[in-house]
Amino acid sequence: MSENHQNMKLLLHAIEGINRTMELKQLLLKCMESVRTVIEAEASSLMLLDKSTGRLHLSVPTGPVKDEIKGQIIPRDKGVAGWVLKNKKPYLENDISKSKEFFGDISEGFTTKNMVCVPLFDSNDEVIGIMQALNKKDEGVFSDKDISVFENLAAHVAISIEKAKEVDDLKNSIKDKESRLKEIHKSFENSLSALNALVQLQVPMLDDENAKFMMKATGSRIETIAHAHEVLFSSEEQETVDLGFYIGHLTSTIVEVFGDFEKEISYSLDIDKIGLKANIALTVGLIINEIILNMYKEAFTGLNKGRISIAVKKDGSDKVLVSISDNGKGIIEFLDNKAPENLTSIIVQTLGDKLNAESSIHTNDNGGTTFTMIFSRELNRKNYF
Repeated sequence: MSENHQNMKLLLHAIEGINRTMELKQLLLKCMESVRTVIEAEASSLMLLDKSTGRLHLSVPTGPVKDEIKGQIIPRDKGVAGWVLKNKKPYLENDISKSKEFFGDISEGFTTKNMVCVPLFDSNDEVIGIMQALNKKDEGVFSDKDISVFENLAAHVAISIEKAKEVDDLKNSIKDKESRLKEIHKSFENSLSALNALVQLQVPMLDDENAKFMMKATGSRIETIAHAHEVLFSSEEQETVDLGFYIGHLTSTIVEVFGDFEKEISYSLDIDKIGLKANIALTVGLIINEIILNMYKEAFTGLNKGRISIAVKKDGSDKVLVSISDNGKGIIEFLDNKAPENLTSIIVQTLGDKLNAESSIHTNDNGGTTFTMIFSRELNRKNYF
């Protein structure tokens, strides 16, 4: 195999590695180690141009004094680097003592004998830095072939650097949008909570007990939506809700809304850790809220206390099972659409259809009611909306 073919093989291997590297620091280190391999040099370095100051930063050096010179700043109008930056073309010198452009070694521990240096161009044909190789191994000399190989490598390195910076810019943009989205969730949550507070202020002004309950129920529904935004606001992922955390908030709100309820109602929660998309979790929350509200109103008539049990379990696939039961008189007639002027069954059925859920109701041995619903964690967006 000819020397040129061997160089091209090494070059392609280096480029392949560069294109796979997404972290900028890893990319730069990878490319400069590739330079040493492909060009067969004792040392190499990459200098990036700081457009705000116009200076070159010795970003990634390799070779015997790399730790000493890393991070040093080179004036853009000094030395070979400055010449390449100004003229936008390669530089080759095999007897550095004859070079008028050479500014001098920046470390006493390294002596430059010969060098080749090429510019890095971005997609707008602007120079963003330079790459240089120092001291051909085995007392060899650099040639025009080295420049050709070096320029090809530099072109791919420049593209990869530009892509990596674009990725960083995109990540920063996403973080900014996520931050703004959290602010929107928080603002919406506060607005809904304020609306619920106004609703609850109206309750004492009513004389009819049924009207009072309806006002409280309306406030509870508003808070159910508000809590979904609160959970989203506090979550690292703005599209996923921890269902257990959400239901915990939901039940606490119901306790607060019905704080003056004449009966002592306790809760039993058995909830697996399940992450759901926000729209699915909100629908589940509204269904649970609706069932519990009717249990408060109807299941414990004539009783001094009661218990509501909520279980949310996941199976080995993508199915989620929700079970809500009371130990009172039950509310089965309010879930099978037999109770007159009661919208509970309609609301639960409508929301359940959004989840493509399978639901059932039955009377417990102790007389209470158990409502069960099974749905998939992943819903077809077209079917859901």
